[in-house]
Amino acid sequence: MENKAHAIAAGVFLLLLGLALAASVAWFQGDRTERVHYTVVARSGVPGLNLKAPVKLRGVQVGHVDTIGFDPADPRQILVGIAVDAAAPVSATTHAQLGLQGVTGLSFVSLEEADAKAPLQRAAPGARIALKPTLLDRLAESGPLLLAGFAETADRLNALLSEGNRAQLGRSLVQLEQAATDTSRLMAALQPGAHALRVFLKDADATAQRASAALREIEGLAADSRALTQELKARVAVLDRIDGAAAQVQATSRNLELALVGDTPQRSRPLLGDLAAASRSIERAATDVGAQPQSLLFGRGAQPPGPGEAGFAERFNK
Repeated sequence: MENKAHAIAAGVFLLLLGLALAASVAWFQGDRTERVHYTVVARSGVPGLNLKAPVKLRGVQVGHVDTIGFDPADPRQILVGIAVDAAAPVSATTHAQLGLQGVTGLSFVSLEEADAKAPLQRAAPGARIALKPTLLDRLAESGPLLLAGFAETADRLNALLSEGNRAQLGRSLVQLEQAATDTSRLMAALQPGAHALRVFLKDADATAQRASAALREIEGLAADSRALTQELKARVAVLDRIDGAAAQVQATSRNLELALVGDTPQRSRPLLGDLAAASRSIERAATDVGAQPQSLLFGRGAQPPGPGEAGFAERFNK
């Protein structure tokens, strides 16, 4: 009986020790962090994603995956339940993507902000977060189109590199080589002409400078001619006024003669005759100046010889 009592006591002790050890493990391994649950909606597959897979927000682990299953309302969608730390800044514009955990082939859920600079507006508990395809997913979706494009490009290259096209390309290369050779010869032949052209351009520059100087001198002469013309016009205007004054003096003297002595012969009016002679002299001077206005500047020219003078007969014969 005593042996049985010791065995029962030992068994009870071991049982209590095991329970205590299990309770300690559960205590230390238990997660007492306050969590907020969200649902990630995936239209495509979620390869490599398992339960308890980590959930990261901008690279920081903030939770884990709780559930994975199809949407009862739309079986084409996959609903992934995640538990996220309540302190994690999950906003209403947050979207999810799948990331790879190294080379293991396992995936994790990565939460990203659509606009990191926008004011933070926290998402409501239980909100649905869209799962956007990754770059690899987009490449996989567009893979058939890319392959079709590559196949079409290969067909076109094969058609382009046919026997006839390759022969034509060879002939074109030969002609291009000949054209390059002819161009080199032409450039070598044009080099002396280019040197002569540079010399000609220098001479043309010097000629242009001389022509410019000549034009400036011509402009100066034209300005002087304009000034001289203006001066001659002024002198002619003065002569015209002198001619008019002489005509007025002659008319006045005639009127005075008629008023004083009447219409009598000049031999009985010596004073009036002198006045008439003076007026005729003034008239002849005005006439000479009108005929030769340059006489005011250069003097009166020589008068042609009259009858009985030397040279008259010669001038008359001419």
